[in-house]
Amino acid sequence: MSAVLYVLGALGVVILLVLTHELGHFLAARAVGVRATEFFIGFGPRIWSTRRRGTEYGIKWILVGGYVKILGMSPEEEVSPEEWPHSYKGVSRWRRLCIIVSGSLAHVVLALLIAFLVIWLIGVPVLTNTVGSVGEYVEETGEETPAHRAGLQPGDTIISMGGRETRDWEEVRGFIASHPGEEVEIIVLRDGETVVLDARLAELPGGRGFLGISPSAGEEHYSLAASLVETGKWFLTYSGGVFYSIYRVFNLSTFKQLLGISRPTEDRPMTVVGITRVAGELAGEGMYYFLNFIAFILLFLAYINLLPLPPLDGGHILILLVERITGKEVDLRKLYPVAAAVLAFFAVLFLLTLRLDITSPVSLP
Repeated sequence: MSAVLYVLGALGVVILLVLTHELGHFLAARAVGVRATEFFIGFGPRIWSTRRRGTEYGIKWILVGGYVKILGMSPEEEVSPEEWPHSYKGVSRWRRLCIIVSGSLAHVVLALLIAFLVIWLIGVPVLTNTVGSVGEYVEETGEETPAHRAGLQPGDTIISMGGRETRDWEEVRGFIASHPGEEVEIIVLRDGETVVLDARLAELPGGRGFLGISPSAGEEHYSLAASLVETGKWFLTYSGGVFYSIYRVFNLSTFKQLLGISRPTEDRPMTVVGITRVAGELAGEGMYYFLNFIAFILLFLAYINLLPLPPLDGGHILILLVERITGKEVDLRKLYPVAAAVLAFFAVLFLLTLRLDITSPVSLP
C-alpha cells in the first residue's frame, strides 16, 4: 500500500507542477487572443480527451509531464490565412512575451499563494527559550553537561542568564556561545514558579560556550497584513536559495557526485523521485514544512525555465529580444541542434540524478 501511495504522490507532484505551468501559458494565450489547440496532461497515446471551444483537453498514458499546443508556435505548423490573426506569430511580440512568461509567472504566483497561506493560517515554526531536551554528556569530552549538572529540565523556560533577559532561543544561544567557561546564574520558569540555577558553561574547541540543551519549537502567528510582509521576505530569501540551487546544479562538484567521482552529499539536485521522498518525510514533520518545500520547488522551476536556453521559456524570450533588436525574424529550425543539445544535457542530468536518488537518497537530518 505504501508503494502505491508513493507512486500516486509522485504523480500528484508532477501533475501539480506541470498543470500550473501549462495553465499559465494557456490562460495567457486566451487573454491575448491566441488559440490553444491542445491541452494535455502526459504524453503518448490518449486515455481520454474532449474538445471545447476549439481546444482539445485530455490525459495521456505517460504521466511524466504535459503540454499546451499554441497555434503557430511550431515552425513546422502551417496556419491558414483565416487563423493567422489568432496564431502565435500573428500577434505582436509583447503578446508573445506575455504567453511565454506566464508559465513561470504561474509557478511564482502559486508559490507565493502557498507561502502566504502557510504563514497566515498555519504559522511559522520558531525555536523558543523553553528547553526541549537536556543532554547528559559533552560529546567532545565525555564529561557531564553543565545543564545536567545544574539541574535544568525539559519544559523549563529560560527567562534570564547572567542577569540578562532571554526572550527567545537566539538570545539564549548567543549568550551561551559568548560566555565559555563562565559561572552564570540561570533563572527559569518551571510549572509556574521561578527557579534559580547556577551553571559553569563548558568551553568547546574554537572557544564557544556550551550548556547542553536543545530548544523546543513553537509557532509564530501573524495578522493578515503582517503575513503579506512575511511572504515578501519569504520570496526574497527563497529566491536567493533558488539561485544557489541553480548554481549547484551546474557546479563542478555536483557533476563529480553524479559521475561517481566523489561521495554524494545532501546538497545536490533531485529528480521527482527524490523530491517526492523528501516531501513525504516533510509531510510527517507537519504541513508547514511540506507546503513550504512544494512552494520552493515551484519557485525553482519558475526560475530555471527562464534560463536563456532553447527550448526553455527563457530561450523563447531571448529569441524575441534578438528579433526586436535586429528587426528580423529568427528561423527557429536553425536552433533545433541547440535545443536538442539542451534536452540531451537535461536528460543525462536527470538519469544521473535519478541513479543517486535510488542508490543514495537524500533524507532529512
